[in-house]
Amino acid sequence: MTQFIDETEIVVRSGDGGNGMVAWRREKYEPLGGPAGGNGGKGGDIYLKAVGDKSTLLDFRYKTEYEAEPGAKGGPKNRHGRGGNDLIIEVPVGTIAYDVETGNAIADLTHDGLTIMVAQGGKGGRGNTSLATQQRRAPHFCEPGLRGVERRLKLELKLLADVGIVGLPNAGKSTLLSVLTAAKPKIADYPFTTLSPQLGVVKMADGQGFVMADIPGLIEGASQGLGLGHKFLKHIERTRFLIHLVDISSENLQHDIETIDKELAGYGTKLKTLPQIMVLNKIDLVDDDATTNAINLVKKMKPDSPVLTISGAISEGTRELINLVTEKLAKSREEEPDELFEGDVLPPDEDAYAETRSNSYFEIHRKKNVFTIEGDRAERLVEVTNMRDTESLQHLYRAFRSMGVIDALIAEGIQSGQTIKIAGVEFTYGEDW
Repeated sequence: MTQFIDETEIVVRSGDGGNGMVAWRREKYEPLGGPAGGNGGKGGDIYLKAVGDKSTLLDFRYKTEYEAEPGAKGGPKNRHGRGGNDLIIEVPVGTIAYDVETGNAIADLTHDGLTIMVAQGGKGGRGNTSLATQQRRAPHFCEPGLRGVERRLKLELKLLADVGIVGLPNAGKSTLLSVLTAAKPKIADYPFTTLSPQLGVVKMADGQGFVMADIPGLIEGASQGLGLGHKFLKHIERTRFLIHLVDISSENLQHDIETIDKELAGYGTKLKTLPQIMVLNKIDLVDDDATTNAINLVKKMKPDSPVLTISGAISEGTRELINLVTEKLAKSREEEPDELFEGDVLPPDEDAYAETRSNSYFEIHRKKNVFTIEGDRAERLVEVTNMRDTESLQHLYRAFRSMGVIDALIAEGIQSGQTIKIAGVEFTYGEDW
């Protein structure tokens, strides 16, 4: 049996852009006939894709890090580097992705095939051919590729069902689901709670149908974290209404009903306002007078909710329940289309784009007369610089000046003759710069 996992965290890293290249045309009569360095390839993007044949996030317990392919470096003869392959991560329909750092919901994957980018690959750096201008016809430098996006995501699965079944443990929810659908939840005649939500599809004679979700039994205090029920209440937030199943043979029917309503209200306003069909189960265990008294009590407590009596064990009254659910669903869909129940409209995920992320951040660490600079863009600029070429070094200096590195070194008190270290390369301040 597949373990039901509905929350997990993963780390995604889109591919870095490939570096540009410094190269020259080397034709027979033109040994240095002009720049010929190609651009680096774009890094691969990372996408989340909803698929209907997955029902749990279990796979992500065993693999938690995902990395797309980087772009290739530019080549000579104006050859551009190959772009990195995109990475598509398949998740169950109903998965919501959150950025752990910001807490923002960034993707709500509500139907099969929906694909959303969560980390854009870095742009490839330009080679010296692309950097040539009228004023500088033969640049001796190129650009590093842009770093991809790394982020930690929380994945949360919310089952997509039309109707949710709620009730105390042993109210008969699993039995009812097994009778109405082809689902096969664990069933027993003692008070226990199912350990994970169960889905089932009710098929109608006309070929239509609807999805029901059996939510594990709630207990008093569930909305504050007691028991297992609070972990699964999120799975009925998207349902159109609830079947509130009650054991009619209970010694305190009113308390049972109030307990469930209290826990729904404690979890959030959305659950509190969902319409309910009150269903009194196990009528085969009580006499007619007890059934009548129970119906009157529920109607008094819930004047706006329909009240039905059934016996899931012997399938008595279940056809009437299906008919009522079908009628209410049809009316609900006329008033509010399905897309309103699929998920929230999320704002654009700006953090997914490599271009919007700052790559110019750096830190300076001083140890006596040595100043070490750490930072993605600063280090990548050094990596693509020809240290034996004066024009390349001048370009590096201008890039550091525009990034604020030079001003920061001065603010740290650097003096002429002192050493600067970046990406394993040493410079002497005042001589090299």
